[in-house]
Amino acid sequence: MAIKYRSTRKASDEDIIMLNSLGLSLQTIGKELKCHPTTISARLHSLGIAPADTRRSFMEDVILSLEPEQQRWLANQLGPRSSIKTVLRNLLVDSFELDNLRVTPGKFNDQRTSQSQPYQH
Repeated sequence: MAIKYRSTRKASDEDIIMLNSLGLSLQTIGKELKCHPTTISARLHSLGIAPADTRRSFMEDVILSLEPEQQRWLANQLGPRSSIKTVLRNLLVDSFELDNLRVTPGKFNDQRTSQSQPYQH
């Protein structure tokens, strides 16, 4: 028997999957798509997809999975004016621009790739 969906659905499965894949909480996805978080949870469950891990220990899990050298590199990128949030955002934007060939000349210079220099964007 085919699954029958309500004709008044406010959000598409694709939108829910995309926002969940980005790591947003059910609450945030619900706000963005104007749905109740329980609706988002039920839709993910019906698709066989687990909700994103939005626990406070998320970054601990990420950091502790890195090799010691990688942890030191990351620590060198951070400082009083750079948060992990800023560094992660900049890395994602740089990767997107590189993948889409939108890199401006000189954007990736020796200072940015040096392990001894803080990450600057």
